[in-house]
Amino acid sequence: MARHRVLLIRPWDAAGAGSGCCTGAAGSCVEGRHEDPALARQRADQRPLGEVYQVVRAGLPAEVAVEIVDPRNTLFLLPAIVRDGRRHRRSWRALLRDLVRGTGYAAIVVDGRVVSESGLPSPDQALHIVRGALGSSAALSRRSSRRSGR
Repeated sequence: MARHRVLLIRPWDAAGAGSGCCTGAAGSCVEGRHEDPALARQRADQRPLGEVYQVVRAGLPAEVAVEIVDPRNTLFLLPAIVRDGRRHRRSWRALLRDLVRGTGYAAIVVDGRVVSESGLPSPDQALHIVRGALGSSAALSRRSSRRSGR
């Protein structure tokens, strides 16, 4: 398992229900091939997150895990925040606060700590935020290791 993990939380999107015969899913349309306009808008809205991912992934060492997570995937997301936070010696109080914030719109979570929320930063800003959080996380890990004698 990677020592550090960055979770890029996808912006919430609208449900695809009620979009006609196939909700825009390729290959399942009974009325001929088409795409739901709402689905096309959602895909266009997700393009900026892809750009953030590419810049962050390219700007970090390979041993840092960078993952895109759907905010509705709480069965993965919430335990991941707890595991990552406890591995980096975060308090339960801080973790509880970040569990609530972790599913926020386009949040960025580094080692179990929400470092950005309420809007997707530009790719360069995101990389700067993540690098800063990784730097402070690594410094905290070194301090706690020295205290515990490891």
